[in-house]
Amino acid sequence: MDQGALGKLGNKVDETTTGRKVSGDNRAAGAAAKSQAPTNDTVELTSGAQLLERLEKSLASVPDIDSARVAEVKAAIENGEYQIDADAIAAAMIRLERSFGE
Repeated sequence: MDQGALGKLGNKVDETTTGRKVSGDNRAAGAAAKSQAPTNDTVELTSGAQLLERLEKSLASVPDIDSARVAEVKAAIENGEYQIDADAIAAAMIRLERSFGE
């Protein structure tokens, strides 16, 4: 997933306000729990939590290593064709750093 897509997903967190509710039966352990009636607790997931949940599911389907890209770079290095664009790397690092301040 590219940095632009992550930024768009982050913007959606601010735009949405709906939540999903999850109910459960919460009982304390020990003697105190036996003397009290069970209580129903409710948890509401924020839109940000929902977004993170969807993002996590999306990332779970992406392989950790792009084997085809590794083979491509390895072959380029072996053939002496791999070139590093220091200016592009520096620009990307600066963009990333600036995105943290936003």
